[in-house]
Amino acid sequence: MKLESKLLVSLGKRAGNVVLRRDFSELARPTQLSEGISRLVGSGRLVRLGVGLYAKAQPDPEGRARLLAKPDELVREAFEKLGITIRAVELGVDSGQPVVIVDAGDQRVARKLDVAGMPVRYVKQSVRARGFETLPFDLDAMPTKGVSRFIERFARAHGICYVRTGLDDYAEAVTRTAGDDVVLDATGKLLATLKKKNLINGRQLARLMTNHTREMKRVRSIRRLRKRGISA
Repeated sequence: MKLESKLLVSLGKRAGNVVLRRDFSELARPTQLSEGISRLVGSGRLVRLGVGLYAKAQPDPEGRARLLAKPDELVREAFEKLGITIRAVELGVDSGQPVVIVDAGDQRVARKLDVAGMPVRYVKQSVRARGFETLPFDLDAMPTKGVSRFIERFARAHGICYVRTGLDDYAEAVTRTAGDDVVLDATGKLLATLKKKNLINGRQLARLMTNHTREMKRVRSIRRLRKRGISA
């Protein structure tokens, strides 16, 4: 039986949609195994996720690989196969590009993964050891009151202070998109720095910026009413 056929038989016997190169180590010598796996990738039967890590696939009518599971499901299974515990996985957008966002908690994970052109981005959202709560993936769970203090505490927990960068322009553009053409205050600058450090993603930055801006507008409105002697 040819090696490619052996690999296909082995794939069919394995549960799940993610396989490791070492799962096939007994079928051939390293060089031959590399060639056999490359042929399966070329025929649309496998998709490479990272070094030594692959996802099962089926070729479409044009011979292109069609994944058998969603990108976030594949990434979650991949980490299970690697024996790495992660807190959460979700699909998102970073700088206009679709990405898979992985919260690895307090662990330092740097493994480079890509799911059919969708890169994996890691966020360090768990700082419980420093007494601070993680940022929620659910954007609707982001604070709408005391937003500035929330951001300051989160930044301090990571030892972050504001330094002007090109991401300030990005954060200002996000603010304008929300309908608020304002100059970034200290909180907005902190958010830009947190984004640069990959401690928050673009969606989290946008929601926190919007919540902070709306809260500041309410505060200014109440102050103006008080100055005029009108009850808030």
